[in-house]
Amino acid sequence: MTTLHLTSLLTLFASTFFIAASLPASPGLYGNNHLVHQALTTLLSGPLSGQDLLLVTDDHTQRLLDLNQVMEAAGASLTPVFLATQHSLLHTPRPAHHTKGTLLTALLLFYQDPTDFLLLLADNTNWNPSYLVLFCLNPNLNTTTVLSQPVVQRSHFIHLLQIEVREDRHFLYTYTSLPMQVSGRGRPLTKATMGLWTQHKFSTRDSLFPSRFNNFGNETLQVSMLPYDEPFVYFDLDGNCIGMNIDALQIIGKKLNFQFSVSSPDSIIWGYKENGTWKGMLGQLMYEGNDLVVNVLQPNPERLREFDFTYPYWDDSFAFLLRVPPPLPQWRNILYPFSSLVWGVVIATLLIIPTLLVLLLRFINDLHDPIGLSFKVMGGMLNQSVSVREVQAWWAKVWLMFWWLAIQTILCPVYQGNLVAVLTVPVFPPLLRTIQDVVDSNLIPSMNDYGSFVPEALKTSKNPTLATLGERLNLEGAVATENPLEIVFRQAMEGTYIIIVTVDYLIFYQHKSGLTHSTYIMEDKIYKSYMSWFLPLHTPYTTIISHHLSRLLETGVLAALYKQHMGSRVVADNTQVRGDGVLNLSHLQGAFILLVLGLDVAFIVLLLERLTNKTPPSPPP
Repeated sequence: MTTLHLTSLLTLFASTFFIAASLPASPGLYGNNHLVHQALTTLLSGPLSGQDLLLVTDDHTQRLLDLNQVMEAAGASLTPVFLATQHSLLHTPRPAHHTKGTLLTALLLFYQDPTDFLLLLADNTNWNPSYLVLFCLNPNLNTTTVLSQPVVQRSHFIHLLQIEVREDRHFLYTYTSLPMQVSGRGRPLTKATMGLWTQHKFSTRDSLFPSRFNNFGNETLQVSMLPYDEPFVYFDLDGNCIGMNIDALQIIGKKLNFQFSVSSPDSIIWGYKENGTWKGMLGQLMYEGNDLVVNVLQPNPERLREFDFTYPYWDDSFAFLLRVPPPLPQWRNILYPFSSLVWGVVIATLLIIPTLLVLLLRFINDLHDPIGLSFKVMGGMLNQSVSVREVQAWWAKVWLMFWWLAIQTILCPVYQGNLVAVLTVPVFPPLLRTIQDVVDSNLIPSMNDYGSFVPEALKTSKNPTLATLGERLNLEGAVATENPLEIVFRQAMEGTYIIIVTVDYLIFYQHKSGLTHSTYIMEDKIYKSYMSWFLPLHTPYTTIISHHLSRLLETGVLAALYKQHMGSRVVADNTQVRGDGVLNLSHLQGAFILLVLGLDVAFIVLLLERLTNKTPPSPPP
C-alpha cells in the first residue's frame, strides 16, 4: 500500500478545491463523499473480500477520495489490494495474476470518461479479470458507452455503480450488462439496472455479480464448421449438418436460449497459423467475427495463446489404417496348419525316431529289412495301419506304442483340426501392429494437409521411429468433396500407403464404406489428445459454454449421442478377417496337388522297380 506524504496531502487538498471550482455546477460527489466512502468500504470488507483486488483510479479520483482511509475502514477482512493508476496500468509491466484470472477482481474508479483509457487497455491481451467493478463518480457521464467497450465485455461478471442526482439528492445506483438480451424496445441490455445500492442488498459476491449469460436472448451464434469429422460433425444423406457435437450444441442452445447458423471456410483447413495469419475455421474466429468452432480440434500452445477453449469433452488418438494384405495362396493350405518351426520338428522327428529304432534293431536283433521297417514306422504319420511282425523285442514294441500314441492322439488330430480351420478361414501374412513395423515396411504414411499438428510433431520428434515416420510422411491437399480423404483412402486400398487419421473417424469411415473386412486399424496409436470447442479470445461466455458441455459429458449424454451417431459401429479388432465359411474346390488345391504328387512318386517308384528287378522266367512244368 502507498502512504501519502505531507506534500501530497497539501497538493491533494489544493487540487480538490481547484477541481471543485472548475467542475460543472450540477450536483456531484462533493456533497456526498460519505456515500461513496461507505459504499467502497462495504465492497472491500464484504463481497470483494477473499480474493485479490486490483484498484485502478484516474487522476480526478485520486484527488477526490482518500483511499487509505477507505482501506483502513475496511478492517482486517481486507485481502491483498494492488493499487494502480490508469497510466501505470498501461505502461508498467505487471504479473499475470494482477490483470487476469478467476481469482482477481478489478475495481475501476473514475470521474472522467475512461473511453480513451479502455481503448488503450484493449491492446493488452492479458487484461481479463473475471470480476469487474466500475465505480463512476460523475453523475453526468454516459456509462452505457463505457459498458459497451469490448475490453469491458471481456469480463465474465460486471457490476457498475454510479452516483446519480434526483431531486437534489445523491443516490448510488447499480447496473450490470446483459448484451445478449434485449429490452422491451428491442435494444440490447448493455446497461441493465439492478436497483438502488444498499448494504444488505449486495452483501455477497453472488448478489453483486449475477450471471450475465444464463439467457442469450435467442441470439444467433455464428459457428464455423467443416462436415468431415464423423461422427462429431458431418452431413447426412439429405445434406443436413448433423453429428454428436451438433446435437450437444443444440441441447446447450435450448438451455441458454440461443440459435446458431453454420458456415464453412473457403479451404478445408481446420486451423493453423501461416506467416502470422490464421487459416481455416480458426481464421474465421479470428478475422470474420464467428463465435464458435465445434469440430475436432486439439488444444496446443499456439492455439491456447490466441483463442478461448472449453474444458476437454472427448479424447482421441491418431491411428493408422491400412489394407489387409491378400491371403496367402490357397494351394499352400496343406502346410498352413503348422508353422515352419513345427514342420521342422515334425520332419526331424519323422527321420530320427524310425532311423534310430531301425539301427538299434539292426545291431541288437539282426533285422533283415531295415528300410521296409522304416517305411512302416513312418506310415503311422499318414494314419496308416501297418503290421510289424518283425519287431519281437519288448522294448521295441513299447517304443512303437509311444510313437503311435503320440501320432494318433496328438499330432494327427491337431493337424486335422487346424486344417479344417485353415480351409474355412483365409490365411494372411503377419499384420503390422507397431509403429516400428510401419517404419520397417515399404508402406508410405499419408494424411491430408488440413492444418493438423501431426506432420510437424513427427518431423521434430526426438523419437527416432517417429522422426523417420515424419520424414516419409506424404501430405495430400484436402479437396472439397463429399469425402476429402478419398485420395488417401484410395492410396491405402492400393496397398502402398498407410493412412493417419483420428481413431473415431477411421472407425466411422470403415463401417460407412464397408471396409471392415478389407482394412484394419493398427494397434499402436500416436498423440493421444483431448478435444475442445474454440471461441475468440476473451469471450465472456466461454466458461458458460464449457460448464454446460462438461455437464453433458458427466451425465453420459455425450456418450449416448456418440453411440447414436456411430450406430452399430463398435470398436472391434478387425484383424481377424473371416472367410465365407464354405468349402469349395479352391480350398482343396493343396490336397489335390499333394495327391497328384503322391501318385507321380508312386508311379516313378513302380517304374524303377520294374526296370531294376527282372523276374526270372518260371520253370517249365
